[in-house]
Amino acid sequence: MYDVRLKVSYVKGLVEGLEIEDNKIKKLMSEIVNVLDEMAEAINDLTITVEDTQEYVESIDEDLGELEEEFYNDDYEDYEDYEDDFDYDDDDEFDFNYEDFIEIDCPNCHETVYIDEDFIDDGKAECPNCKAVIELNEIQNSND
Repeated sequence: MYDVRLKVSYVKGLVEGLEIEDNKIKKLMSEIVNVLDEMAEAINDLTITVEDTQEYVESIDEDLGELEEEFYNDDYEDYEDYEDDFDYDDDDEFDFNYEDFIEIDCPNCHETVYIDEDFIDDGKAECPNCKAVIELNEIQNSND
């Protein structure tokens, strides 16, 4: 902000060097320079406040980081103790048998859907798209 204050001082010197004879214009120019000087001072004060606030926020951020590290690392270490109790095999998790699914054209939305045989109840299943009840017996009879 030194730059703004320096510019205001330069303008103040220019106004004083003009040797204006009209008192009204001289007073007007003097007041404009005084307002500019007050604005430069306010900008300087705001800059100092912003810098102090930035330092304070950085300090809070560091403290928060330490708290997070302390809090979450304890939880993670507890989780690591139980991790060995479970045997996860990522390949088996998403491996399913395609033969367990039935391909059906929904009579309501006319989309081809695949329904797991485990979800068929009394020859009825729900369309995953439109949620309509599909009578599998009727569809199988019409295909025969």
